[in-house]
Amino acid sequence: MTEGGSTRGTTSVPGKRKAERPKRGRRPSEPGPPPVSRRPGARATAKTGGALSSPPLPRPSFSAKTWRYLALGVAVVLGIGWLVWYALTPDRLPTTTKTVNASGVVGQPLYIGMFAPTKDFDRTIRISGVRVHTTADVKLKVTPLLCRRGTVGVTTKPEQFCAELVNPEGQRFTAGDSIVVRVDSDVAALAVIDRIKIAYREDIRWDTQPAGYQQALVTVAGRPEATGDGQ
Repeated sequence: MTEGGSTRGTTSVPGKRKAERPKRGRRPSEPGPPPVSRRPGARATAKTGGALSSPPLPRPSFSAKTWRYLALGVAVVLGIGWLVWYALTPDRLPTTTKTVNASGVVGQPLYIGMFAPTKDFDRTIRISGVRVHTTADVKLKVTPLLCRRGTVGVTTKPEQFCAELVNPEGQRFTAGDSIVVRVDSDVAALAVIDRIKIAYREDIRWDTQPAGYQQALVTVAGRPEATGDGQ
């Protein structure tokens, strides 16, 4: 004993161990963390089920949704391009290098066949108009007409060959039909009618194309004058 207080004895008791506070830290049996690479940008890999896990793949700069929209846009552009090409490139109309020679007289209409496709023409077109270019030494009138279910060479009586003669604008044209021109002149004339051009539509396609004979050489003769003595 000491005056003013007491102290615990430090003498150890035989057969007893002094209690010690456990030290903080990992147990000796626990494995330590994997070593970390000191290289810049390197990542540590952890053991999972006895195998090393793969590092995460880098994400693309564009999202998958953006790529889908881009592919859809390309497909739409290609589809529109093909549709425009298809609409502007119908099959060519039949042509020939042959020339038609036609003769008539003043004051009598002359009908000349300019386009008559063969029987294997298996198309149906809607005519928007027929263009005719004529070179002549005098003024004369040339009118394109549609001959229904018939063909004409050169004649002054087309009703013998055509079921109907109509203005071709806005009319359907198919196998068995033909295009003729009517020539009217009040004076003697020499004329050259070039190959006609037909503006037409076929389903969603349309175009203006040459068709038929290369040209027609037309001679319009004057009528002989009557003698004054009546002979």
